[in-house]
Amino acid sequence: MRPLDPAVLPHLRPARAVLVAVVTAGGLSGLLVVAQAFALATAVTAAVVGQGLREPVTWLIGVVAARAAVGLLGDLFARRAADRVSGALRRRLLAHAAQLASRPGGERRVGSTAALATHGVAAVVPYLTRYLPALVLAAVLPVLTVLAIATQDLASALVVVLTLPLVPVFAALVGWATEARARRQWRSMAALSGHFLDVVRGLPTLVAHRRAEAQVATIAAVSDRHRRATLHTLRLAFASSAVLELVATLSVALVAVLVGLRLATGGLDLHTALVVLLLAPEAYWPLRRVGAEFHAAAEGAAVFTDADALLAEPVPGWPAEPVPEQTAGQTLPSPAEAPLRLERLSVTYPGRTQPALRDVSALVRPGEVVAVTGPSGCGKSTLLAVLIGLVPVTSGRVTVGDTDLADVDVDAWRRLVTWVPQRPWLGAGTVADVVRLGSPAATVADVWRALSEVGLREVVASLPQGLDTPVGDDARLLSAGQRARLAVARAVLAPRPLVLLDEPTAHLDAETEQVVLAVLQRLARTGTVIVVSHRPAVLAAADRVLDLAAAQVPA
Repeated sequence: MRPLDPAVLPHLRPARAVLVAVVTAGGLSGLLVVAQAFALATAVTAAVVGQGLREPVTWLIGVVAARAAVGLLGDLFARRAADRVSGALRRRLLAHAAQLASRPGGERRVGSTAALATHGVAAVVPYLTRYLPALVLAAVLPVLTVLAIATQDLASALVVVLTLPLVPVFAALVGWATEARARRQWRSMAALSGHFLDVVRGLPTLVAHRRAEAQVATIAAVSDRHRRATLHTLRLAFASSAVLELVATLSVALVAVLVGLRLATGGLDLHTALVVLLLAPEAYWPLRRVGAEFHAAAEGAAVFTDADALLAEPVPGWPAEPVPEQTAGQTLPSPAEAPLRLERLSVTYPGRTQPALRDVSALVRPGEVVAVTGPSGCGKSTLLAVLIGLVPVTSGRVTVGDTDLADVDVDAWRRLVTWVPQRPWLGAGTVADVVRLGSPAATVADVWRALSEVGLREVVASLPQGLDTPVGDDARLLSAGQRARLAVARAVLAPRPLVLLDEPTAHLDAETEQVVLAVLQRLARTGTVIVVSHRPAVLAAADRVLDLAAAQVPA
């Protein structure tokens, strides 16, 4: 990692004005350090020779107070800059991760993304509050102290100039190893967070199959790897700090010996000797501090690198280019009136060689319930993601009537589509809030009607506050089957010409499944319904079955 990596600079833009104040405070602090050395040397000399102390002591107190005030302001500005940068980075990460999670398979990134947006972004704070101010001071104070010493004694300034480069040289040598250790520690933390989140999310399944205890040893092993990585990093940090302190101490000692000998032989006066002795440690101290804070900066820089990698991932969706002028203002045909045609449709995700969806052709007529089936991994969820505009096609096309969806505004198309994913997000509001998400203006009577159609009226009526009952984050108050029906009720309340559902009856018993199938058939009267499912009852109730196991599906 460089002292100030150019890749980090774009992340600092939200706090540009505040960072200017941090740099200004660092420059003023360097000037005040030099002024403090002269004021203290003058006060001590006056006390030794018996001159008046009032004026030099007053100046000394004023300089010390000013230095304390500037240091406090610098810390406050640095903290404000850290809050702005980390807040902006966290918002960008969460927004981008939400878009990526909508892609089939994107949920696999939830664990590592959660670690990056929480613990990772927190590591940015030491970078801005400790390392960056130290870097500013290291760029200003050594130059000022060498110039100030040179005005008093050229020989001492020459010794400082010759020994000063030893500190950054040793810091760089240690830093190369530190950067690798910090990245290893961060990767270990991300792996631990991702694995732990996956285990927590899958805990009901593990308990049901009596495999929960087996994960204890796995989590313990991952935690132990993270512990060892952290200890190695801390050990290296302490060792490097000791090396830098030793180099700086020997350098200051060399200056002190030279000054002491010349003072004893009359080659220097007391005031000059005191100024040199007070300023010499200040020349090395900022560089030592940068070396010590490098370890805090290394993890922050690793976070910036990983954030850049995540934000650079393309977000699926179409069209990639602006909508052509000849189609920008046209009226989209409704899937309730025009057939939906898939023509040799193939999708290959970036970074993969095998297509997720291969050469699928089909014709979906208005008013049909079409069931999409096939073995796991054949592209069923990918097909729905293509139809809603979350994944671009690699080859082939999707048309509604004579209109190619690649030529239309994706937002306008999505207003015609209702999507019920396999794991629907329901929010943390009341039952009424969850159902009204797709139709905020719906009345209470409309909500009760939608709940009745999916067989949830009695369930909701039995809750302590009925429709106003808070359901908790992601409706955890309800069972998996009830959450699925709640998402279907949302589709009932906001009917659109094309309804896409992914395994809506996976958690339902046979009787409740028939209730949901009746809802899908009613929705097909005013539109088109495409449902992904393996359930025999769903396949039997569908007007047609689209089996993706076949490379070519007859139209």
